[in-house]
Amino acid sequence: MTGRHISCDYAGHLAEVGDEATGLQKEKNMRLRFWFALLCSTLAFAKGPQRPSNLPVTTAFANTDASDTIADIQSDALGSYFDGVDAVTSFLTTNGYNGIVWGDWQFGTLNSATRKVSLSFANPIQLANGGTAIPNPPFTTKNVTAHIEVKCTMFGLSMLTMSANQTFQCPLIVHFFDTNSYEYRIYMAPNWTQPPTPETSYAQVSCNAVAADNSGCNDWYIDPIPGYDTAGNRIPGAATGRLVFFGCSACRGNTKVTGDANEGDYSFRFHFHVTRP
Repeated sequence: MTGRHISCDYAGHLAEVGDEATGLQKEKNMRLRFWFALLCSTLAFAKGPQRPSNLPVTTAFANTDASDTIADIQSDALGSYFDGVDAVTSFLTTNGYNGIVWGDWQFGTLNSATRKVSLSFANPIQLANGGTAIPNPPFTTKNVTAHIEVKCTMFGLSMLTMSANQTFQCPLIVHFFDTNSYEYRIYMAPNWTQPPTPETSYAQVSCNAVAADNSGCNDWYIDPIPGYDTAGNRIPGAATGRLVFFGCSACRGNTKVTGDANEGDYSFRFHFHVTRP
């Protein structure tokens, strides 16, 4: 035999390339075909469909909104956040609702020893003004480890496929841990959470520019839904978010909360800038 080699073709069965076989060789080759077909099929099944990777983005939190009002969600004053740097996560996720890939922004410092996010509860909404519980924040302003994400894909929307100057209104969730390991979430999602948080408001996602290679939007702002002054001019708004206490899984006795641990509603100003890469 000369120049003979064996390989799997795209259908997962054996393809023989080289000299023709005769006699006993044919029987041996038939056995080889069977075992190689089984091997190739097993490998193809084990490998399965290849899922795309998360799409890295750069995240920046401004200290003020467009009206120069102090933001309630800011950076830790150490600059922009980059995916994979200092254990930060910052990407468009493959794990969206409705099977949508790269439709939602997710950001986190939960595993970072150096990067945090500044949160402020300086603007509580009292019961007399529409709050749903007496405000009981864990602090006024503090740098904490946090995870923040929008959920545009819940409505069948995708940040990546936005056109320039297009805007979406999407749920926004802030998940954070206080320094005592107490766990909280801030919901800005009027009709999504359980228990419901109907008094809260969505965030607005705006596409500023589309990539020159037509790969989709590559520059976004995430802000509260804007308001309007008496002359009808658009002005930066403030989002309403409900603070929910989730207990302390790391504490002795595991003080996990069951039920609606409503710690009050608050007004939040913020201005996030997300870019690819």
